[in-house]
Amino acid sequence: MLSTRGGPSNGFGEMSVMLRKVLGTVLLVGALAGCTAPLRVCETDADCPNGGTCDPERKLCYSASAEGGSCEPACAPYEACTLSNVCVPRYTGLVVTPGDGGVVGAGAVPVTAELVVGSGFVGNFPETLNFRVVASDGGAGGMLTTVTRSEGVYSTQWTPAGEGEFRLTAAHPQDGGPSATVSLTADMTPPTFVVFVPPADAGVAAGGTTYGDPSLADAWRRDQVVPVEIRTNEPHLDPGSVMVALTGTDGGTTPAVAVAALSGACDAGFCGVTQLNLREPPFDAFRGTMTVSAQGRDTVGNSGSGSATFNVTRWKWTFDASAGGTFAIKAPPAIGARGMVYFGTNANTNGKVFALSPEGTQIWESQVGAVVGGPVVGASDGGTELVYVGANSTNNGTLYALQSEDGGTRQTCTPSNGAFEGALALGTTGTAQAETAVSVYNSNSSAIIVGIRPGTSVPCPLIESPGSGEPIPVLTAGTPVVMRNDNIFFAGAASGVPKITSYVFGVSVPRSNWPVSPPVVTRSLALVGSDVIGAAAATDFVNGGLFKIPQDGAADVSRLYPAGASWSSRVYSLAVGSAMETPDNVFFGSEPTGSINFNRFNLSSTALQPASSNAAIRATPVVGANGNVYTATTNGTVRAWSADTLTPRWTLTPGLGTVEASPTLDCPRDASGSLVAGSHGVLYVPAGGKLYAFVVDSRGLDTSAPWPKYQHDSRNTGNPATPITSCP
Repeated sequence: MLSTRGGPSNGFGEMSVMLRKVLGTVLLVGALAGCTAPLRVCETDADCPNGGTCDPERKLCYSASAEGGSCEPACAPYEACTLSNVCVPRYTGLVVTPGDGGVVGAGAVPVTAELVVGSGFVGNFPETLNFRVVASDGGAGGMLTTVTRSEGVYSTQWTPAGEGEFRLTAAHPQDGGPSATVSLTADMTPPTFVVFVPPADAGVAAGGTTYGDPSLADAWRRDQVVPVEIRTNEPHLDPGSVMVALTGTDGGTTPAVAVAALSGACDAGFCGVTQLNLREPPFDAFRGTMTVSAQGRDTVGNSGSGSATFNVTRWKWTFDASAGGTFAIKAPPAIGARGMVYFGTNANTNGKVFALSPEGTQIWESQVGAVVGGPVVGASDGGTELVYVGANSTNNGTLYALQSEDGGTRQTCTPSNGAFEGALALGTTGTAQAETAVSVYNSNSSAIIVGIRPGTSVPCPLIESPGSGEPIPVLTAGTPVVMRNDNIFFAGAASGVPKITSYVFGVSVPRSNWPVSPPVVTRSLALVGSDVIGAAAATDFVNGGLFKIPQDGAADVSRLYPAGASWSSRVYSLAVGSAMETPDNVFFGSEPTGSINFNRFNLSSTALQPASSNAAIRATPVVGANGNVYTATTNGTVRAWSADTLTPRWTLTPGLGTVEASPTLDCPRDASGSLVAGSHGVLYVPAGGKLYAFVVDSRGLDTSAPWPKYQHDSRNTGNPATPITSCP
């Protein structure tokens, strides 16, 4: 605040003459009377005797009550008569607020003027002061309200006539009295902000990996951080008031964050920058827009804003594994401990296993043959993990244990005259207490169970059909193999009859009460609680459903869906999660006559909630954190659903192409595989010969789900004893 003081009109020369006369008179009176304290010239109060006070402007000492003389002629009201009978200014100044150079806003502006009384004088304040305002060009100044007084402080309110420069004067009502004039600026225009979002940098395609959404090439990615710049030419800006917020879909807005002044060159009055996390606001769309809104005010309270809208996508990257041939991905990818993505390709008897970083960079590839079973990732041991796959060549299939560092072969099991047709399971068996991968190998008219245990040897094959008794069923193509402890479960057929069976590790005859004969071919299995939950579907007519069997075996299966007396809907896959605070909800696609649905079925209440789907859902759904379920249809339409209501949150169309393998889900990671902050994750969807990565709003799998995806966990172990990967 600037203070402007008004003073008396007396000249300096006149005051000097007066002082000489006063001093002469005082000295004379002192000499004659001998009892009157002389009035002295002073610099500070210490120069004045008997508790006198030094007036720093006049350099004279006054008694504690400097006023009280008899002046002829009488002093003006704004003057005081001293004991020496001299008229001097009563006030040392007139202080006006707002001060000189002040800036005011629109509306009524409080104005005060204070008469400052000199030391030793009484106030003798007038009833009012005179206030006047004129524009700098001489025009109208605006409205002034009635003046009120509190001791020597006079108050009024001024409403400026408009924007511009004004001169405000406060004066004693008597001519010659103190007055003060200040220059003020009236600013009634709110600041405007220009918001700049830089172009997105999707990345440069390399080694089979491409970045950027092909349908929205300039879009920022949902998991990126955007440096947003703010500019304004507001001359009276309050920089600390500038805040920025990010708005996603449905009006959901993040808390506003402060803007830091740009340290470099600035082409405006103010340049600021802030970092905005695109993962934070709601975004119920696969691709769409977000809005950056800037707000701030000037020093007089005028508030202004500015905004910019930009494109955002969930598309992260695509890896093309079909270079040099027509390859398809027919087995779901698996995720390693540090986010390494493993998947295999299949083209008749040819194919490879690939290892990609979380950013889609190829780390290695291994030529193994057509990959049907796996990959399954072993437990990490000091950063080393084995990758198990079942692959077929021209005459035989081979069960591989590959090294995660370079894809080199650690160990193999190659039975003769057959092929792998389904998935692998992985677990630490009770008998051996060592990590063992097992699968079913279709050989001739029956099957064998094979296993591989790196570091130690197990028979290859592990279990063969006994010479007499129940043969091992031939595994149904694409059907999982699951295990719990030493018990192995899988579905197949014997002499054309559908079977579900269970074996103890290393024992050549089925467990007691097994096999069980469902009426329809089984396509998927999950171990939930003490039950085996299965999905069944015929390919040549509408037949199938959802069922359960006790893991200890039973004479028959218990149909869960559809209700009624017939197996009248195809069901190819299932995942078991939680929703609506109720555990054990089975999520699955169904194909009853005349419709295609996505469903949630509760195992406890048997309540069914269906939702329409645009195409068949045969890949296993993925139950993610934050109440999301993800599906991929046979034509590659990818969709996120609310687990509680089964309403779609977003949909990617058109489809990616033919989907023959289930998607999987991982935590948010950087290029090195380290976890990063945020409630997002990455959904990996295989379609044709490509693997797609999309940013989703789940920080990994739902860790409370009994069986949240294909083969239970991100490693694809098919074993409920394997912890669901958490993303702390």
